[in-house]
Amino acid sequence: MELKNYQHDTLHVLRRFFERCRIMGHEEAFKNIASDPEIATRLTNLKNKYIAWDKIPHAPRVCLKVPTGGGKTIIAAYAVKIAGETWCEKEYPLVLWFVPSDTIRRQTVEALKNPRHPYRQTLDDQFAGKVQVFDLDEKFNIRPDDITGNTCIIVSTIQSFVKEDTNKYNVYRDNENLEDHFVKMPSSRFAGMEQCNPQDGLREEKDRPKYSFANLLYYHCPLMIVDEAHKVVTDLSQETLRRLNPSAVIEFTATPREKNNTLYNVYATELKEEEMIKLPIVLVEHSGWEPAVDEAITRRAELEKEAAKENNYIRPLVLFQAQSKDKEVTVGALKSYLVDTAGLPESHIRIATGDQKELDGIDIFNPNEPTRYIITVEALKEGWDCSFAYILCSLANVKSDTSVEQLLGRIMRMPYAKTRKSPMLNKAYAYVVSPYFGEAAAALTEKLINKGFDSGEARATIQQEQSRIPGLNQNWNTPIDQFKPETKLKPSDMPSTIQIDNSNTLRFTEETTDEDIEKVSKKINPAEAADLVWKYNIYKRTGAAPSLASQGIKFIVPRLMFKIQNEWLFATPEIIYENFDWNIIDYAASELSETEFSIGETGKGFYIDIDGSRLKYSYAGNEPFLPHLADTDVWTPANLVYWLDRKLQQPDISQLQMVEWLRRNIEYLTETRKITLANLMIAKYALLNKLLAKIIAARQQVKNKAFELFQSETHKTLDFKIGFLFTEKVYDGELYYQGSYKFTKHFLGSNKIPLIDGGETGEEFQCAKAIDAEPQVKFWLRNVARHPASFKLPTSSDFFYPDFVAMLNDNRMLVVEYKGAHLAETPDTREKVNIGEICTKISKGKVLFLLATLKKGGQTLEEQIKEKIRGYK
Repeated sequence: MELKNYQHDTLHVLRRFFERCRIMGHEEAFKNIASDPEIATRLTNLKNKYIAWDKIPHAPRVCLKVPTGGGKTIIAAYAVKIAGETWCEKEYPLVLWFVPSDTIRRQTVEALKNPRHPYRQTLDDQFAGKVQVFDLDEKFNIRPDDITGNTCIIVSTIQSFVKEDTNKYNVYRDNENLEDHFVKMPSSRFAGMEQCNPQDGLREEKDRPKYSFANLLYYHCPLMIVDEAHKVVTDLSQETLRRLNPSAVIEFTATPREKNNTLYNVYATELKEEEMIKLPIVLVEHSGWEPAVDEAITRRAELEKEAAKENNYIRPLVLFQAQSKDKEVTVGALKSYLVDTAGLPESHIRIATGDQKELDGIDIFNPNEPTRYIITVEALKEGWDCSFAYILCSLANVKSDTSVEQLLGRIMRMPYAKTRKSPMLNKAYAYVVSPYFGEAAAALTEKLINKGFDSGEARATIQQEQSRIPGLNQNWNTPIDQFKPETKLKPSDMPSTIQIDNSNTLRFTEETTDEDIEKVSKKINPAEAADLVWKYNIYKRTGAAPSLASQGIKFIVPRLMFKIQNEWLFATPEIIYENFDWNIIDYAASELSETEFSIGETGKGFYIDIDGSRLKYSYAGNEPFLPHLADTDVWTPANLVYWLDRKLQQPDISQLQMVEWLRRNIEYLTETRKITLANLMIAKYALLNKLLAKIIAARQQVKNKAFELFQSETHKTLDFKIGFLFTEKVYDGELYYQGSYKFTKHFLGSNKIPLIDGGETGEEFQCAKAIDAEPQVKFWLRNVARHPASFKLPTSSDFFYPDFVAMLNDNRMLVVEYKGAHLAETPDTREKVNIGEICTKISKGKVLFLLATLKKGGQTLEEQIKEKIRGYK
């Protein structure tokens, strides 16, 4: 299964963490990673410091924050291999995989055992098919060979191990079925295990540990995967972990707590960019339940018509949340309304409550399955997941009902994890009953934050719309720029930016601000004030002056092309790299020096030095991370080369080249440096990681050289004919800025500005304001990173997407990339500046490039922009 960019980035950070753990310890490794500027920015809103648990002091424990719908399980499947190689140093690690409930446990076991499931396929690819998966109930069926010859995964709930009285739970009981695992264990490793107690009436009760499953885990130091980790950070959980002696703990959650040691934070917008979730969520509020139900039904029918045009089968579903039994709109009342009043076929309706489980055994994805409406009260059962769910219609109080949070997550997953052709099918929809407008938006925003969104993302995700049903509150269907309160107001009550006529109707203008609305709100009752704020927010988003894009004006940014063998090609990093022939032997030396790699012995163990950093191991006691020492005598140099080749397969290096390079490395280490093969076998994972680092460095060296050649020697041009065309709908479905500042020159209009990193308080936002205020700028556009339609330029490793593109009054273009001061001088930034300046050069000044910072050479953002424009006239 191909990883999404954010999943790859998450795993890359995890790998860096474990590599550093061996050298500097887990606390310092965490600080080292978290201090990286880009990662530190991601962790800004999290109270985050490393908390080591004294019960498991040897085990690194970190949390990866991934929003709901981000594919935590597939990330976990890849993490097993990373931790096994870089920290546990085991060919086949033993994994204890904790999930939050028995329902999720059964589903996870089923998925991991199914050879056709992406989770199992990922594991099989990582470990060449040598994978065994066990439900905790199957623990006594595990044989010693299952553990030594396979990556062995045991799926359990944490509750199965969290017992203060260990005599009363079978994972801690002596069991003769496990005796074969213990008979060959060295007695030096028994320390720390729970011992036999004469009171238990056990045979041979003296001088041996219990033959318990917990003790078996203790011996093998399992890698621990913890899903929904925020639920298990308790002192009792620490004691549980001590009994299990994990080698490392990798936690996953959308909502980490302070004690979780959050190492990386995936933004919800990254899930949107990677087509994993439906956003925004269109919210329509109603004061009565029947109109909400009617409009949800109507919307579903529209979506089904759109779905019929898709290549993949989609049957949009509505999730109805009925009220509890003591309220008016019970499950029965709602179903009666759907059948008797709305005229829906009863076969299209399923009820999923504690008493009625009509979804059990139903395959919602089956095209012959008629279900289109699901009625629940609290939450759907854990593990129920269907990306066909598009609409939530909640008749409960969304402000106080916690079940809404779970149901909201049910409608956000994108079918087939692929953006649909119809923009309507890329959004989710919520129809809710609310006593006054604005309350539901605030409540749903809070619930999105609970699902892993940051506050800015959550606010931008909720897109309020007016009801399309006539005859409701007079202000819900009046012109978008008008509001008529029942409270009588006088012209003297109005700010100058809000007009009022004799009928007491208020009219917003382009000059109206949030502060003006707040002043008027204080003169009317609270319910009307909430309606006023809601109506004005709608106006800000949809009622602003027509954009240039909506008037049919074209904005084309040229595409960088280069010439290869008399053919003009789009300049992509892949094509630039692919047209450069290289051999690993020419770019990575086959002689590892003592500084790069060495092995030595101490009184109590041995060490491995890599690039001047020391990895320490101990022979004594129950050192949990001692590399596997068995069978080193039967290995040959050829065996080690074969093992390394299998581990280091690279798509851009032929096996012939790789084997020869590895052979030279091993020959140099054994023949010239006289390192015994047995010692190399002990250090094979450290050697593997060092050689991998050399390959990565060599590849980057090649890419840099190829890119330098591209910059200096190839024929290049900027082509407007096949350039990047920006139209009115280019960023439909993106999350838009919804703050109080009013931009006046954005190409798509002030109501369709894609989110700007850092929000209104961020430096990048200040850059946008400076561009908007510059008199020489005719219009500008927020260029969305990684969007398929966005303007992009190549670098040696990837594309980069400049933050802003502006058209000047004299029809030149200004491309602006903003960087914080801490990133302004990095090699990556210098590379971006070089390619930007190449564009300026080959366009003869028609396309200007500016790397902007908050202060550069004493100049403000405004001054930097003015100088760049003046300097190339």
